Amino acid sequence: MIVVGYNDTPDCERALEWAASESRRSQEALRVVSATGMPTFADAGAGVMIDRSVIEEGAREMAANGVKRATELGAVEVEAVSALGNPAEMLVEAAEGARAIVLGSRGRGPVLSALLGSVSYAVAAHAPCPVVVVRADAPSVGTEHPIMVGVDESAPSQRALALAAEVADERGATVHLASVWSHPAATIAAASYLDGAVLMSAGEGIEEAVTAELRQTADRLRAEHPDLKITTAVLEGDPASALAAEAERVGAALLAIGTRGRGGFRGMMLGSVSHGVLHAAKCPVAIVR
Repeated sequence: MIVVGYNDTPDCERALEWAASESRRSQEALRVVSATGMPTFADAGAGVMIDRSVIEEGAREMAANGVKRATELGAVEVEAVSALGNPAEMLVEAAEGARAIVLGSRGRGPVLSALLGSVSYAVAAHAPCPVVVVRADAPSVGTEHPIMVGVDESAPSQRALALAAEVADERGATVHLASVWSHPAATIAAASYLDGAVLMSAGEGIEEAVTAELRQTADRLRAEHPDLKITTAVLEGDPASALAAEAERVGAALLAIGTRGRGGFRGMMLGSVSHGVLHAAKCPVAIVR
């Protein structure tokens, strides 16, 4: 099953299109969730009564509209779920047992309008399954475009690699593995007390180690998926920026990355790299814990 969070914002419309396309391709059921927070008196304005039933009816109507649109797009076994409460918690609950949950990058309201929507941010940190975040301007590409994954030796990254290989295998697409390293000289604190030759040598050693690890990872993946086409890239620089730029360069249909989500919903914590990628990448991003 695929779950998609839906309202009538451009980001959510694009997310619904993406989820419906995946449902049609994989013949998996699609659950359309409209989760609405209860407005506060400050939101409603002084002297305005808040009618819970009206809010609930609006959520049901929104979910029904999403089902109608997804069905038009060819999704299969589409169902509507509407909920009133904390949207992030409701979406995480609805995603229990799902293969993936798909979200737009921003929700309603002006808060964090220049940043990733707070609901998407919280769900990405706490969902029980991979979370795919889709921007309104995400390019529509064919299934022949590569599935990219950011690779390191962490457990979340290895799970992201498994997801990328699975999706690429299903689509008959290439899986593109990318690892990022940063030169020690890029750290001002280090450069202030280490000799330049030492820094250069250390940088070369880091690059060689990362390259060797990536080669070993690619070899393991080829052994597990002998028919899968695999390409690799070793990148230098800020991990989030480098991964986003590489995804754009290769025309990735999806960029999968691991994250160490943690804490309660008040914390809404994501790893700094995954957070940065969500902001920088133009293609859909799959966050895997």
